[in-house]
Amino acid sequence: MHNKARDWLARVPVGDGDRRKARALQRVLLLIGVLVPAFWITRLLGGGALAPIERTYLVVHGGVAALAVISLVCVRVGRFRFGAALFLIGCLAVILVVYALNGVNGPGPAQITHVFPLALAGLLFGRRALWATLVFIGLCVLVGAGRELANGTRPGLVGEIAAGLMISFLVVAVVFDSTVAGLQAYLADVEERHRELEQARRSLKAEKEEREHTMEQLVHVQKVKAIGQLAGGVAHDFNNILGVILGYARWRERRDGVEPLREALAGVETAARRGAAISRKLLNFSRQDVAHPEVFDVGEALHGLESMLRQLFDPRVRIELALPADSLTVRADRGQLELAVLNVATNARDAMPDGGHFRLAVDSVLDERGRSLVEITLSDTGEGMEEAVRRRIFEPFFTTKSQSSGTGLGLAVVGRVLHEAGGEILVDSTPGRGSRFRLRLPGPVAAPAAEGASPRVLLVDDDDEWRSVLVTALEQGGCQVLSARDGREAWGVIARGRVPDVLVTDYRMPGLDGLALIRRLRARYPDLAMVLVSDYLPEAARLARDLPPDVERLSKPFSPALLLQYVFMLTTSPEQAGDEGGGG
Repeated sequence: MHNKARDWLARVPVGDGDRRKARALQRVLLLIGVLVPAFWITRLLGGGALAPIERTYLVVHGGVAALAVISLVCVRVGRFRFGAALFLIGCLAVILVVYALNGVNGPGPAQITHVFPLALAGLLFGRRALWATLVFIGLCVLVGAGRELANGTRPGLVGEIAAGLMISFLVVAVVFDSTVAGLQAYLADVEERHRELEQARRSLKAEKEEREHTMEQLVHVQKVKAIGQLAGGVAHDFNNILGVILGYARWRERRDGVEPLREALAGVETAARRGAAISRKLLNFSRQDVAHPEVFDVGEALHGLESMLRQLFDPRVRIELALPADSLTVRADRGQLELAVLNVATNARDAMPDGGHFRLAVDSVLDERGRSLVEITLSDTGEGMEEAVRRRIFEPFFTTKSQSSGTGLGLAVVGRVLHEAGGEILVDSTPGRGSRFRLRLPGPVAAPAAEGASPRVLLVDDDDEWRSVLVTALEQGGCQVLSARDGREAWGVIARGRVPDVLVTDYRMPGLDGLALIRRLRARYPDLAMVLVSDYLPEAARLARDLPPDVERLSKPFSPALLLQYVFMLTTSPEQAGDEGGGG
């Protein structure tokens, strides 16, 4: 109850500077507006005729109570200053009337109430208002003295009473003036301290933002440095790919059957996939947008890093990759995960300056709660780490290397990437015997649902041939497929009541593009699962900023099977996914 009353008093439309004063004034006005009438009602119900002086007090107190109620209403509607001034002026007017009618002896016990306008003026309006109120009360006393003299009261007695009253009021005014001056000085000091603290807070915030920005810039520089180190290997791989494509292209001269043509096309497809993978890696490393999770096969992604790892390590280091034959899919930012693996590999390289053995393995494991995880193990036979160093390796800017050899950000990036992907990283290390990093990610991603499940998919793409390929793959995978050439046609399909379970839309389309379609549909269907298909081109930064966070993003090029996996991932309930994962 007390909290509700306090909240009610605080809910007044006044500025922050007057809020405390408004709460205090409201309490006073409520007390006067309620207790004074209650006192007189009790007195009247008690019986007995009112003496003339009591009738005067009844009128005076009734007027003050009415003023208190009117002033309270003014404060509640946001006229705080006006309400306070109205009550103060009303009280002073009542005092003047009392002295004019009854003289200096007339107020009697009510003279103590004259102190209240002094306090009200000083606390609410300042020292100048306090002394002005004292002067006005002094004039009221003089008016009362004149009234006494007109009634024939002895001048000496009148002067003695008037002087006593003025001295009393003066003492009270001095006390209030000193209190108000001290309070104003204290409040000024508090305000100054508040400004200093606010300035310090802003400075700390700016410093934190600058530090985070610097770290992001250093991470980006590290990516560019990695690209520079790997450029030779990338050029070598691309030349090999182009050589393979050109070699298969020469098979057109063989006209002895369909089978050689199929083999040639299969070889071209494999080479094109390798080229696309290399392009994606370069664009992943160089971009500066936020994390973009996608579903991918960890084994395939790490197999594509093999040539980069061989370029990274000294020829005296034996590199071993133990990748699973079966697909192990995870949902993470592929580029950042690959960068994390390369960062750990870079530390392993620096720990084996004279050669050694580096092993990269992928396996499916269960954690202590029975969840299925994909574990990437990276081990080396290098120098190892002391326990004190091992505990700090994920701290930003911590490094045991020379200033020219490292920024201390490599493993900090690894920790951040695993954390953003919902995973963890475990490190074992023994001085002189090497280190082992275990990167654990949630997975595998839910496989296609059980037989009988048939999610409805709306596929939007302006490329007729590509859309036809995807429609066929989705239908063969057990989906009901609606298709549209652009965003406007897709909007028409949904407007006719054919709402899908999953929307799959290309980004670049004439008219209503994929992002605009998603925004329009999100407002009407907040629970609709959506996948936006895009490349890692200049629009990546815009999409990272403007795309709703719950919209999946699938990067070109991709296989129809991966799209099918996305669809079933989005239409599989968490309970079903947990059952499937727990059974692995």
